[in-house]
Amino acid sequence: MRVKKYHATNLGSFAPTEIADVEGYVTYHDSHRYADATEEQLAEWAASRLTAVRAAAVTEQAERCLAEWQRSN
Repeated sequence: MRVKKYHATNLGSFAPTEIADVEGYVTYHDSHRYADATEEQLAEWAASRLTAVRAAAVTEQAERCLAEWQRSN
């Protein structure tokens, strides 16, 4: 499984801090499937036992919320 990292502050107040490590970094599964997923699929993956999958799903949900906020402001 290929993973990447980002610092939770990159998403501002939409950051999923609950999945960040002690230094504030989030390690997530690097796959385009999350961007293509439905909200239901993301919710299912957000409950995954695999940390990287859970982080990827939660990150995608946060990115969608951020994008919606940017469109409306």
